[in-house]
Amino acid sequence: MTHIELIEFIYTHRETLDAIYKGKKCSVDNDLKESRLVTTIGEQVELSEHYKTFVDTTLNRIEYAVVFESYNGELQELLKQKRRYLEERNPYYLEEILALLKAIFLKLNQRDQEIRTLLIKVENETSLELDLLIEKAKDILEKIEEVNQANSRVRQIFNDEIYELDIKTKEFIDDILPNMLNFIENISESLKRLKLFIARTRKLRRQNQQLHELANSILEEKTEELEELLKLEPRRYYLTIYRSQKTKVKTFPDASESARVVNKLRQHFKELTVKKEPKSFTIKPTKDEPLNLINIQIIEDELRKNGSQDIFNFIYQHPEVNNFIAKSREPRSLKEESFRLYLQFVIPQNENIILTNDYNEHAIRIAQWT
Repeated sequence: MTHIELIEFIYTHRETLDAIYKGKKCSVDNDLKESRLVTTIGEQVELSEHYKTFVDTTLNRIEYAVVFESYNGELQELLKQKRRYLEERNPYYLEEILALLKAIFLKLNQRDQEIRTLLIKVENETSLELDLLIEKAKDILEKIEEVNQANSRVRQIFNDEIYELDIKTKEFIDDILPNMLNFIENISESLKRLKLFIARTRKLRRQNQQLHELANSILEEKTEELEELLKLEPRRYYLTIYRSQKTKVKTFPDASESARVVNKLRQHFKELTVKKEPKSFTIKPTKDEPLNLINIQIIEDELRKNGSQDIFNFIYQHPEVNNFIAKSREPRSLKEESFRLYLQFVIPQNENIILTNDYNEHAIRIAQWT
């Protein structure tokens, strides 16, 4: 069956496939039964796992039980093909390596989309109890942390084991490197969002528990506890425990009632003016915290003025970057920070920049500012 024939086959059986997808009972002809789109379990017919995965991924319908892969199998196969290539120098193994690199990258991209979609679903979930939702969120948080470790492992092998293997592997990894950095940033942002969501949900659960306890006290007519609670916090709960014969609600005075009482008192008593002692304040000077940033405009101005035969090395050796690394409170990599700045110059189209086919001692593609 060709691709176009498969599309026509799905279109022909679209109503039956949709009914199976929605869990409805329906009759299935032999052609559909014998295809790989459905699976027969006893007398019941269900969609095959591969077809459901295709539909859910295309429609951004990610379930909580989404599988977070570690890419161990692909990475082991990648290293095995590398050994064979180094032993025999057969171009076939190089093509296998490039295909594996592409397959791993596509899985990384798919996992990035699935995690972001899953977070949206968790944040908008209304059908689960709060306790269950918190447990689900904690499980997903643990799995996302595992994905973060797996992504770091992939990046390490790409850079340390495969990058220098051949010019084709260099070019491929250079092309996907901005996306890899984006995946890492998305994972970091997802972890922050999920931790904040768990904290908010726990707070909501505590509030619900307090309301539940109050409701039980009312239903069980625990009058002493309720009276004490209402007396302690009348502005919050609005005192309604004393009623007159005219069924009027008796409450503590609010601000407007207090103002009326004060006005009446002023009519009967002479207003007194009390001189207040001046208050002394001790103002503590705010601490000046130095702002540690890289002035990219200085680097660009020097490049425009003097040019460079290797923009990355120019950035790598520039005092702005080195001072930034030296003054940073957290440990930073000089090469990574330099590469981030390098991408800001190279990725946008710039008529002054020429991207060569050579690589410098840092395994970075040489870009020249002419």
